[in-house]
Amino acid sequence: MAAQESPPPFAAAAAATRASGDMASPPSPGEGGQSHTSERNPEKIQDQLAASSSSSAAAAKKRKSSETTTAGSTTLASRPLPPRYPPYPTLPPGTRPTRKYLDSVLDWAKERRRIAKLSKKDIPTLRDLPMDPITADAVVTSQDKAMVLRVARSVVSVSSTMPGPVPKKRKSNETTTAGSTTLASRPLPLRYPPYPTLPPGTRPTSTKYLDPVLDRKYLDSVLEWAKERRRIAKLSKKDIPTLRDDPITADAVVTSQDKAMVLRVARSVVSVSSTMPDGGGLISRCTGVVIGWDGANKRAKILTAASVVCDFNGELHNPALKLSVSMPNNTTTEGRLLFYNVHYGIALLEVMGDYKLEVPSFGSGTNYGQVIFALGRGENMSLMVSHGTISWTDYPVLLRNHNMFLSCDIPEGGSGGPVVDHDGNMIGIAFEENPGPVVISIKTIMTCMEMWDQFSRVARPLLGMQLKSVELLDVSIQEELCRDYNITSGFIVSQVLVDSTAEKLGIRRGDVIVFQDIDCSTLSQLEDHLLSLGWGYLKGMHLTVDLKVEVHNLFDSYRESITFPVQFTDASKQVTS
Repeated sequence: MAAQESPPPFAAAAAATRASGDMASPPSPGEGGQSHTSERNPEKIQDQLAASSSSSAAAAKKRKSSETTTAGSTTLASRPLPPRYPPYPTLPPGTRPTRKYLDSVLDWAKERRRIAKLSKKDIPTLRDLPMDPITADAVVTSQDKAMVLRVARSVVSVSSTMPGPVPKKRKSNETTTAGSTTLASRPLPLRYPPYPTLPPGTRPTSTKYLDPVLDRKYLDSVLEWAKERRRIAKLSKKDIPTLRDDPITADAVVTSQDKAMVLRVARSVVSVSSTMPDGGGLISRCTGVVIGWDGANKRAKILTAASVVCDFNGELHNPALKLSVSMPNNTTTEGRLLFYNVHYGIALLEVMGDYKLEVPSFGSGTNYGQVIFALGRGENMSLMVSHGTISWTDYPVLLRNHNMFLSCDIPEGGSGGPVVDHDGNMIGIAFEENPGPVVISIKTIMTCMEMWDQFSRVARPLLGMQLKSVELLDVSIQEELCRDYNITSGFIVSQVLVDSTAEKLGIRRGDVIVFQDIDCSTLSQLEDHLLSLGWGYLKGMHLTVDLKVEVHNLFDSYRESITFPVQFTDASKQVTS
């Protein structure tokens, strides 16, 4: 098993920012000046301070008045490092949180807010929320945004005011014979107890805090009622299809055509669970999909979520964990882990047996606004389906620029399940992430599978940046970027890793970067292009790939073209046992 590098942390300990350079250092001995320890003239120092202050103010005024700055005066490499967030408090291994630890977490959050407030700048690329949520919801697709921006060139603002102060802006089972069992002989169902009531004319004194005498007794009776109701419900629960209630699936698959399509795809959908060795407890349960079937050797490859085998850092839940795969025909077999990649969140298993398994048809990939179905398997192998679209938004988390968000929740235990279009073509697999469910394109997945088949490794790019697409911004921010900065495309830098290549080159949060030799406008397109460059790395042709990038610095209103060396990592985990 090859070792995998953990994703670099988002923030290190707070470090001091670079010196501003406005105050000149005292001359050292031998340079025509006095030594550091010599006596200084107070009047001379005041003159120097005044001259330094006036020159700094003049320089700042000149920078503000100019639209762009040449690389000779201000460059990306000369920009100061951003303030560092403090590291999150950690507990010693094997210990539980204490009051002191919780206080340190609160202090950490307070310091983080303080630093965030200091570094806050009012530029369009750093606004966390749309300026107008109504506009953001009204104009979603790229076509609509282009149309609105075109019309906006003719729209002006007209206002009239009265004298006075300016107001502030507001922000059927098989039949049985009548002799054995009849309907009339069936026992009555269990009855739930009545809900507790208060004596006439009395009620709880408060909706939040109950009276310690009467209301405490009443509250205890309500809790006992709820406990008894749960006990009876559990006793009377029968696992038959007619008593299952899954409103999400019922609303998701309505037409006969959609039901036939979903049932066809379901022949490839399995349930995967991991348990501790020697009959231990359940670790995780996910959904999987058959992506390869060797009928001659009775072997199948199952694609599922990496979370069923490893944690967020890529470490196995247990080196001897047991994998069980439940087939569509309700038979269960043991699975063998082949490899997994924690960055893309995928794991590949192998099962053997005489099964009639089908491989779904594959689509070309995912598109924003595309109508989808997300399939999953429940705890009892029941089929669950969600219906929605791929949202016209990107909210990259943990440097996973390849993720695309879904407008619908995925079924419980549905991570690793297939996402299909209306024709039943598999276009990706879904994961449960924070802040919402995401899908990774089948194009990205198949590239990873092909790399692993040929090299037993996956070479992925390391940008060291978290990006957002200008194309998917709120239309009001798009207009501001175009009007004030002449930016119509590219990617916004929402985060830069500490000590990364991007940071060393002078790229900062809030910048807009444009890849000059790459024709892509969304993060998924960019990820697929950069991932394809990994073939050369695996073949030993190169260690890095140089990309020409134009960086727009909105803070100082200038742009600069640089060469960005993209590095690769092949830190996937292959299981050889």
